[in-house]
Amino acid sequence: MKTGDVLNLNLLPSQAKFQAAKMKLKAILRRYMMTALFIWLAIVTVVVILFFGSGLILNVQNKKYQQALSSYQSLSQDIILNQLLKYRAKVLGQVLKERFEYSSAFERINSIFSEKAKVSNFELNENKSFVIEVVAADKEAINYVESKVAEANEGGIEGIKKITMNSASFRVSGDWSVGMEVVLQ
Repeated sequence: MKTGDVLNLNLLPSQAKFQAAKMKLKAILRRYMMTALFIWLAIVTVVVILFFGSGLILNVQNKKYQQALSSYQSLSQDIILNQLLKYRAKVLGQVLKERFEYSSAFERINSIFSEKAKVSNFELNENKSFVIEVVAADKEAINYVESKVAEANEGGIEGIKKITMNSASFRVSGDWSVGMEVVLQ
């Protein structure tokens, strides 16, 4: 044997050799078991975290979805209500547009003639034309009435489509009574 060579000599009795090998094997097995236990615990921990975490994430996302759905439904109700209101306003506008304005019609007929001739009677026909009686004090007033009728028939008076003179009579009181039919636009 040379110096410096390491010899692997085991001079222990055989029973001690067996116990040393057994202790080595126990240490290796214990190391493998601890490693397997740590790996198993890590896997179980990850699975539990994923299970409860995914449930929590799912609940949060479900709440967001329900909020978005409820805001969409309220928004859709607002849109439906707005469209309904617009439709009703349009229908009301058409009704008001087609409605016959009696007060403005009376004012328009009264405004045709001035102080020289006065409207004394109104009658509304079924076709929304007015039968009126105009009282004129003298011949000059009759001429004024005739000129106003001609002006209206030529389109010179706004809102009046046509005036037809039906009758004219001189009354005992010294004034003239002219019956006419006025058709408004």
